[in-house]
Amino acid sequence: MLTARTTGGELVILTKQYSLEHLRKWREDETFYCPQCKEKLILKVGDVMIPHFAHRQQTNCRDSFSEGESPTHLLGKTQLYELFSRHALNVNLEPFLVDVRQRPDLLVTWQDTAVPIEFQCSVIPLSLVQQRNAGYHMLNMLPIWIVLTPQTIHATSAATLSIRISQFHHFFIRQINDRITILLTYHPLSEQFHYLSHMIHLHGSTYAVRHLILRIDKQTVPFATPAAPNPTDIEELTRHYQSARRKYLRSVIGYNPLGIHNRFLRACYEMRIQPIQLPSWVGVPTAGQEAFKQPDCEWQLLLVAAMRETRKMPNQLNSSFFRTFIKRFEGETENQLKACRVYTDFLRQERIDIYRMDKFIGGNFVQEILAGRFLAMHAKN
Repeated sequence: MLTARTTGGELVILTKQYSLEHLRKWREDETFYCPQCKEKLILKVGDVMIPHFAHRQQTNCRDSFSEGESPTHLLGKTQLYELFSRHALNVNLEPFLVDVRQRPDLLVTWQDTAVPIEFQCSVIPLSLVQQRNAGYHMLNMLPIWIVLTPQTIHATSAATLSIRISQFHHFFIRQINDRITILLTYHPLSEQFHYLSHMIHLHGSTYAVRHLILRIDKQTVPFATPAAPNPTDIEELTRHYQSARRKYLRSVIGYNPLGIHNRFLRACYEMRIQPIQLPSWVGVPTAGQEAFKQPDCEWQLLLVAAMRETRKMPNQLNSSFFRTFIKRFEGETENQLKACRVYTDFLRQERIDIYRMDKFIGGNFVQEILAGRFLAMHAKN
């Protein structure tokens, strides 16, 4: 914990304004108390951990501060507190919200709106995150969660990445202005925010993403929003997407234990086409494709196969057809329905003959789709 009260009731917030020498001398002359339970605290000033307060013994403080916080968490909270303070905002460090008995890392007020800020460094049960969010919502507060930058992201400065996003980190992906999705992360040791945005699902939990690094002294309040990708960004996202597509199509035969009994390979066999020869309109990043865990080329080919089997064209499909199709897949039904409709709209708009797999082997559909999606996304903000 970084806050305490003195014998005279003064609130102490440990920031870098206090030197280690000053704090060591101060603790000899002053007694510090927990702002919540009023018990005496120890001011710890070491050479490794940043200065912090701790209860003298196992406390009965019902709503005590988190004991045993990592150095990274303590440092991050301090730096975020200083960030908001530099912007002359009303910011409270480790405040206790009595009505919901919760203590966010910070509570920042701007434009008469109180916003809890949580800096999450460790993986905790998502049920606990949901519980904390529910408490904030009871107070009509919309929290901002900032997660510790994963090492795989912190270790690179590349502007475009193909990365796995764990279920835990995926939970903290949020929308800005109802259009742009981002995962906001922060790394205290480098004092850098890492933004992951403009995410393109590849397969499973793997995404191609834009990666923006912003030093804390360049951060704005409210937090900066990633700009629209430039042509080079879109080319890189396209390259990552097409590379993942090729890798899957080349590996699906050699590394598939089910062989021809695999649904995807069976569909290729019945259409008399090798997976690597699929036309470029099978496996395109249409909006909502993340509803399927499978690569786009797999579920889209199976959708085309279902249309061919029922002798339907993209403009002849109804909800019953789509619902029957998605029963084969795990996932959220409504999102998968939307993804199927968007893909069949694409087929119709491009006037693609799904019965001619030998056409449109080339084409630059991926780059055109991504450019259209992202430019439209930012035009609406």
